[in-house]
Amino acid sequence: MNSLRKQKVINSALWAAAGDAIGWISELTDESGLKRRINDTYLLKPVSWNRKIGGYSGVTVSLPAGTYSDDTQLRLAVSRSIRSNGEFDTESFAKIELPVWLSYALGAGRATKLAATNLMRKDTNWFSNFYKSNGIEYTNSGGNGTAMRIQPHVWSCKNLSDRKYVASVIKDSLVTHGHLIAVCGALLHADTLQYALINGRPAGPTEINGFIDNFTSVPDIIQEIYELNNFWLPNWEIMSGNKLHEEIDRIRVESKTYLSKSLNAAKENSDLSDKYKSAINALECNKDSRRGAATNTAIASALLCHFYKNTTPYEAIISCVNLLGTDTDSIASMAGAILGCYNGIPEWNIQDSKYIISEASRLNDIAEGIVTKNFNYPNINKWQTPQTQSDTLVKDKDGMFHIIGLGKVAPLKPEGWKAKSHEWKWMQLEYGQTVLLKSKIGDIKLADPTQLSENDLPLKNDIVSEQPLAPKEPSRQNDLRNNSQPVSNQYNFEQNSFDYAYADSKNLDLDDITTKLIKNGFSEREIGHYLIQFADKNGLDSCIAFAAIIGKAFISRKKKQ
Repeated sequence: MNSLRKQKVINSALWAAAGDAIGWISELTDESGLKRRINDTYLLKPVSWNRKIGGYSGVTVSLPAGTYSDDTQLRLAVSRSIRSNGEFDTESFAKIELPVWLSYALGAGRATKLAATNLMRKDTNWFSNFYKSNGIEYTNSGGNGTAMRIQPHVWSCKNLSDRKYVASVIKDSLVTHGHLIAVCGALLHADTLQYALINGRPAGPTEINGFIDNFTSVPDIIQEIYELNNFWLPNWEIMSGNKLHEEIDRIRVESKTYLSKSLNAAKENSDLSDKYKSAINALECNKDSRRGAATNTAIASALLCHFYKNTTPYEAIISCVNLLGTDTDSIASMAGAILGCYNGIPEWNIQDSKYIISEASRLNDIAEGIVTKNFNYPNINKWQTPQTQSDTLVKDKDGMFHIIGLGKVAPLKPEGWKAKSHEWKWMQLEYGQTVLLKSKIGDIKLADPTQLSENDLPLKNDIVSEQPLAPKEPSRQNDLRNNSQPVSNQYNFEQNSFDYAYADSKNLDLDDITTKLIKNGFSEREIGHYLIQFADKNGLDSCIAFAAIIGKAFISRKKKQ
């Protein structure tokens, strides 16, 4: 076991959460807004603050120091969706994690929320999420809601130097964002993180420029992924009015121009904070036109790390979060992931630090080929998405509370924040993550068995961290933890719906089976048999691919006859 690599991944995960926690406080506000939030105009560390959540009819809640936002929430959702063999369970992420996330989302972007809402529909797949509502369209969504969550694909990558994470990053991005700026920004951040993890230092301008050139590989990889090439791509080109190769090249050229402008602007200053500010101005990350654009955000986070390479991560993060009017939490979170690869653990108080460490350790084990357990999702074939974002809290026949799809949950405090028909209450999941959950006031619905894990585990009595690398535990948000019942942080989760392990699915070779069926004259009995096998072993995506091949071959033969 490579203990040094594991420590780097853990530190990367903790610093990503730390950057998110402090950056969320100053996100998209000015001095007067920051004053209202924390009664001060400058941030030096994560502090407790007040935030209105739940939209117009929502409530104002008090958030403890170190509370993270949607950046870390979705990063953990992606992490859970990575199977023990390193494969990204795109379907569970899209159909379970994202719709359920709406019930506890904090600081979420409009595009990601709309994408998650659209995935509640039975007829929407991860590769067909072409939403359009209230002026927001899938093909125009190029924000950093993808780039800020893709780090787990890098942390878990078995062939890091070969960039084997690229396909997963692309699929992850296209679940929610259809503008290719989002894909390219996510890929650029993944490459800067990979560089830092391998080399123990941040990428410089030359390397970043090379990562931008890597955008040219995106079309080929998309065409290698069956669902994207056969279903997503034709629809995307029609709806966007663009050609894949042409749009990727346009973004590549544009990104190189922004990088050059930002570096030239930074040269005019010797002070590091002024360098960063000049780069941000050149990247237009403080303007509505490019604020939150994934490529620009990825460049900003990479340059922040480059400028502050000879200082502490605290200086870099503090400089970032105090440049008001920018997307401070995403830039700081992405920079934190890079900074953590060559710095020690953050001393700040961070929400769910033990769970973050545990997940980071699991992902590193996957990368090193160490046996790990899969997260125990419900059977995806029977899964029913929640009808609304407040329908995720249920109870079983024994009176135990569950968040559907995620597991057993216990309230940390009896009281919460109420608004008419809904309330928000801090809850703790059985594996240690805490969420501020939105639910309906009144009787809690009885759980539908299809929405629960068949092997759901009982709550344990104590939090256990198997990692000797954990930081000294600070006060851990005492105002959240009062009257709480600690729970187990050990992983005993198994996937009961599909087994994604290579050993169990190796006999289901799509090409061999479809070739045999076509040669044998499309035996209905055999087609039905294999359809069930693909559903049981490999999931819905495999079923779709199987049906499409058989259907096309049948139509082609019929025309010839």
